[in-house]
Amino acid sequence: MTDNFTKNKNLYLAVFLFFAFFFSLTYSLYFRIKPSVDARAYDLIAQNIASGNGYRESLNVPTLEDNSILRVGPGFEIFLAMIFFIFGHYYIAVWIIQAVLHALTAFLVFIIARKIFFGHKERDIIGFISALFIGLSPDLITISGMLMAETLGVFLVALTLFMFFRSLDGEQISYSGTFITGVAFGMATLARTPAMLLFLPIAAYFLVKNRIRHLIIFGVTALFVFSPWIIRNYIVYRTFIPTNLAYGIDLAAGNHPGASGELEPYSRNDEVIAQYGKIAGTRQLTKEAISFIFNNPEEFLKITANRISIYFSFARPTGFWFHLSGISQMATLALSLIYSALLFIFGFLGIWFYLNNKASYGDRVLWLLYMAIMMPLAVIFIMVETRYRFLIYPPLSIFAGIGVSALFGGLISRRNLFIIPALLLSNTVLDILRNIDRILDRISSL
Repeated sequence: MTDNFTKNKNLYLAVFLFFAFFFSLTYSLYFRIKPSVDARAYDLIAQNIASGNGYRESLNVPTLEDNSILRVGPGFEIFLAMIFFIFGHYYIAVWIIQAVLHALTAFLVFIIARKIFFGHKERDIIGFISALFIGLSPDLITISGMLMAETLGVFLVALTLFMFFRSLDGEQISYSGTFITGVAFGMATLARTPAMLLFLPIAAYFLVKNRIRHLIIFGVTALFVFSPWIIRNYIVYRTFIPTNLAYGIDLAAGNHPGASGELEPYSRNDEVIAQYGKIAGTRQLTKEAISFIFNNPEEFLKITANRISIYFSFARPTGFWFHLSGISQMATLALSLIYSALLFIFGFLGIWFYLNNKASYGDRVLWLLYMAIMMPLAVIFIMVETRYRFLIYPPLSIFAGIGVSALFGGLISRRNLFIIPALLLSNTVLDILRNIDRILDRISSL
């Protein structure tokens, strides 16, 4: 089977990538989701950029009072603006391009797996299974039909991983590959701020390998990508803002007395912003959150434990979006729940199998694991929502590919096959019990 697949892998991959694109675009065209809430804000900002009015959400208020700097960005808004500038304000253009990005993410995951498992006889199978986890993801297909930053963010995270591993060739590391890795990392961070933590394992790799020049190239290149936005923000706000001011609001919303660890309304945010303004208000909220953390370490640890539990819980499916109802909502919830269960179970099986068979895979897989760890680490101290998990999908899908390959190869013991799903299921049950009232309310609303 492996030999037959290897011989025809290009055909299989091409057909699969076409269907990944087709499913994504078909979903978008069927639901034709109109932007609302965050997506509406991104849409307005992109329209203003494309029209030459600058990075503004509203033209009816002074720039210093505009909410655009409080939004996640600016990467996705600039991405949208480029599409609107070229094609006009047509959502179908966005849907087509996001469907392409969705398929390309699956392709990049396939290539990353091949790079990591170079010389391993199962590398094509592992790569293809990994791509399946991305291309057939109901979560990623759903989000690709919206004007949300996750599709672009997931693609850029995959691109960063791809360029990093592509630049490695034995003991040689390509300078040009390091440069492009810095560009991809910078763009990923501007699109989804949690991607910033990828800097740590990439920089650590260069330090461990004593590649100081590569570290400098990577850091300077990323800084170069950030520079125009940093300069713009300094000119407008007279202060250093590397990405946006959402961090203070999110940090306070996730860390205060009675916080659940989830994305929930927090009235104190609006009060402080109204009283102090955008910049001073964000700093005040950050100060309050940090004060809460240090003065209430036990409650903070409890909230953080809840966030970790939420992050890896199966009971957090995508499906409560406003455009879904009835059968479509039930189907989305069921498929998302099944998908998250399979991804996390096989992903952790793959991680466990790798850790017990390091000699067979080399250290590149270990660095991929470090990168995967950065994604939950970036949010579990702030707040967690289902879509915040999407950035871990590219690296975790590769470990899921290892898990599936090892399972069907008869290489995973019955003990591990029982323990890991049992642990993840136990966490899900605890998450359900902690939030039973909310879950019952949501079920009754279906």
